[in-house]
Amino acid sequence: MFFQKLHFPRIKKIVSLLGISLCTLTCNAQDSTSVIDDMLSNIDRKIDPYFVYEYEQTKFVPPSGKTLLIMGQTVQDIDDYMNNFSDQPIPGGWSAYWGIPEFNGITETHTNQNGSSHNHQMLVDRFPNTAIQSGLWMVGTWDVAKRTADGEFDEVIRQYSDWAKSINRPIYLRIGYEFDGPHNELEPTEYVNAYRHIVDMMRSQGVENVAFVWHSYIFAPYNGNSLASYYPGDEYVDWVGVSLFGLLYQDADLMQYGNAVLEFAKEHKKPVMAAESSPVNGIYPENLETWYTWFSNFFSVCYNKNIKAISFINTNWEQYSIDGIGSWRDARLANNELISKAWFLETNKDRYLKQSESLFEELGYTHD
Repeated sequence: MFFQKLHFPRIKKIVSLLGISLCTLTCNAQDSTSVIDDMLSNIDRKIDPYFVYEYEQTKFVPPSGKTLLIMGQTVQDIDDYMNNFSDQPIPGGWSAYWGIPEFNGITETHTNQNGSSHNHQMLVDRFPNTAIQSGLWMVGTWDVAKRTADGEFDEVIRQYSDWAKSINRPIYLRIGYEFDGPHNELEPTEYVNAYRHIVDMMRSQGVENVAFVWHSYIFAPYNGNSLASYYPGDEYVDWVGVSLFGLLYQDADLMQYGNAVLEFAKEHKKPVMAAESSPVNGIYPENLETWYTWFSNFFSVCYNKNIKAISFINTNWEQYSIDGIGSWRDARLANNELISKAWFLETNKDRYLKQSESLFEELGYTHD
């Protein structure tokens, strides 16, 4: 199955049900090293050969046995991450967002109504030798996708194309991210037409340093549409993206949708990216439950299914006023010392591509 429920010792389940802090219980009996060793031992690092296949018509894919590490997602989140973990290696990529109607959040800081800010150029200036993961907001609501395909936002696409060429580094552009999510209300034909229009325009502008990502919400597609009906075609898609939130690994329906997307990616010979991921039930001080219910499962899936890039959203979801996420909690790594240490012990392995002078070469990106 796509998402696999890992079974950890019964005592941990009992402790969780009683509401007792796992860290309090275990740290009295073991030093932190032993606890972290136990945490890391719950990751299943076997790679399923079924998901090792040759890719076609794609860009900027890490070599065999490697996964690109990306962090995000707002200016505030990245500042918070760097303030807490300045002693850790810089990830290989950073994520930011913008919307097709306006050229905002690219060359200058743009602050949304919820108080979060985005600035693509800031990431370029601040973090050399890293890639950019760019989330392009485009929905069916207000006919945004239809207006995109009709050419209303062509000037914005030209501006983004000019900027993309100017930064001379790999960009992973998620066009209309979570296209099948009910919250985006995208009809397949409108989405496909808009997606192709954006790609065609950027190619006509001579953009060569952008990989186009087709990013699924891995949920029941909007309005009962099929997954395939949203596909723009192999010549328009470089990567397949998926969202990994919450306790997805214990939900049979999400396993079904996740499996379908992974099978689709394999059929079309595309690499898979965990384009958005976060333990949205929260990371709490002195409580390791989130590690055993989310992190160990997340890493196991990424190993088992040969995920080639992971993008972790290090944020406090409670600060946002966004429909549908009212129950989401603070998911910052800095909330829990043991979880953050385990995270870095895993992601500091050579498997995960981080900032380096050789990163672009490893991703197959040739630049001047």
